[in-house]
Amino acid sequence: MLKAVGLSKRYGGRAVIDDWSCAWSEPGVHRIAGANGAGKSTLLAMLSGALAPDAGEVSVGGEALKTSRSGALRGLSYCPADCPVFPFLSGREWLAFVRSVRGGWNGGLMDELIAAFGLPAYLDTKFDRLSLGTARKFMLVATLAADAEVYILDEPTNALDDASLEALQATVRTLARTRLIVLSCHEASQHAALGITAEKTVTLS
Repeated sequence: MLKAVGLSKRYGGRAVIDDWSCAWSEPGVHRIAGANGAGKSTLLAMLSGALAPDAGEVSVGGEALKTSRSGALRGLSYCPADCPVFPFLSGREWLAFVRSVRGGWNGGLMDELIAAFGLPAYLDTKFDRLSLGTARKFMLVATLAADAEVYILDEPTNALDDASLEALQATVRTLARTRLIVLSCHEASQHAALGITAEKTVTLS
């Protein structure tokens, strides 16, 4: 499903990720762990194709990001830790935009998450007027409603209220029955609810 070979990334002469390789071939939830500054966000961004590695290769469903980028990205959906959305877009416009560029979309799941996350009242609010937590909810809806084989989530539980956490947990567990989910999550209290186990955790040193 997802394979990384020899990934490396340096910033200012310092190796953040150095010759890192891993492969996931079965559905389930897998966690990237590590101390602050270990490179978790950098690694997830490279796995998603959002950040180019200095060396190494990533493939999704047998399609290499370097040589078959569009084919690889069709099978992948990514939610970064930040919120890189144009501030003048509303939540409704953002979801419509993401839906328009995806090959597949689960409209039923989108509607369920909008309701469970308490987003109906914010659909027409611009991103520059949303709280971080509400903006993150729209990012998660767009990511999880995409019909993908691989989902990459960077700290998806951040800034979520209890009701939204429950909806996220249930959605992740359901998707993980047939899809691969690779995520980071520093909140140990969330691991069991998200289906994370020690056997499916890779720790960056």
